[in-house]
Amino acid sequence: MNKKVLILCTGNSCRSIIAEALINAQLENIRAYSSGVNPSGLINPNAKKVLETHHVWNESYHSKTLDTLEDIEFDLVVTVCDHAKESCPTFSKPVPTIHIGFDDPDRKEYEAFEATYKEIEQRLLPKVKDILSNKKQAKELKGKPMNKNVFKTTQGVKINFTGAVKKQQIMQMVENCATGSCACMSDETKKKMTNMEVEGKDGNIELKLTGDISKEEIESALARSTVLNNPKK
Repeated sequence: MNKKVLILCTGNSCRSIIAEALINAQLENIRAYSSGVNPSGLINPNAKKVLETHHVWNESYHSKTLDTLEDIEFDLVVTVCDHAKESCPTFSKPVPTIHIGFDDPDRKEYEAFEATYKEIEQRLLPKVKDILSNKKQAKELKGKPMNKNVFKTTQGVKINFTGAVKKQQIMQMVENCATGSCACMSDETKKKMTNMEVEGKDGNIELKLTGDISKEEIESALARSTVLNNPKK
């Protein structure tokens, strides 16, 4: 099922229309819609021209109010102008909202629309993709158990975390150990460690511990870790 993103601006005639078209043309499994807090009812001719030039124009694109989209449950809302940010409406269900502002090319030469097209492509699309991909990943991981595999290495100990594990969890655990605020690891074990290194991403993380430490010491510490066993919701 496609994720749904709303691009919101003031007039819904330039920036939001360009962003809507670009997302629909370039991002897989994401469907974009656009509207204005005070829509003009018309699409700027140069906005249409730049989309036609890049072969991403669709005759369905038009300037409209948000109430025409009220039956759609959005996964993300992006405001692209300050006025839309300040007057962003509330939704029946909580929706993540971000602001990525762009200068308004309206009443400028065609070159300004080309510049806006490129800026939206370079700044807005990667952000939308990253946010919605992470949401999908979090949903897929929800309910899955966390697996911990501990290995003895020549430098110390390595731990592979898979399943329902977030990188931030492991980073927090490492920070607690480094600052002495954790109680899961004995002071003797802490003194033996010379370095802690976290690699990977949510769902598949590797923690490398350097020092004269044993696998059994680390397994015991992991079993007592409140960050891992009693994470904040």
